[in-house]
Amino acid sequence: MSELTAQAINAGAPTQALAKVLAPLEPTLAQDRPHVCGQDPIVPPLRPAPVPQQATEIPVDVMEQFFHGPRRYSLAEAFEEGILKRKPATIRTYFKRSRERGIPVPEGAAEGGTAKYTADELTTWLRAWEEQAGLPNGGRSAGPKTSQTVDRA
Repeated sequence: MSELTAQAINAGAPTQALAKVLAPLEPTLAQDRPHVCGQDPIVPPLRPAPVPQQATEIPVDVMEQFFHGPRRYSLAEAFEEGILKRKPATIRTYFKRSRERGIPVPEGAAEGGTAKYTADELTTWLRAWEEQAGLPNGGRSAGPKTSQTVDRA
């Protein structure tokens, strides 16, 4: 094919349309033809020089996430990492109350008998819990109950 194209170009391609089609192929075909005297001394490069590949280290956590998905934490691990600000027992209580109040609770994935959650699942739930509660202490008022008498002495 490349020889036929080169011959057609050298012969002055029979039609203008064919010359337009063959012209873009010319730089890649020039290497197949022997050097001819009188040829234009400036020849466009045949192909771009290959870009040297750099050795790149991919972080282990990125590779782990690629193959196994995002990292999952137990409630204790999430508390230790600072994802959750409350202890696991408190979060379990809040999960129970969330279900009662209609706040979606993350399902997590069971790993070795322990439910593990992604950081996104936990932070999304926590945001919904705090928005619904309206207060940082889970929606309960910090003041005295209305049924209690207040000693104002």
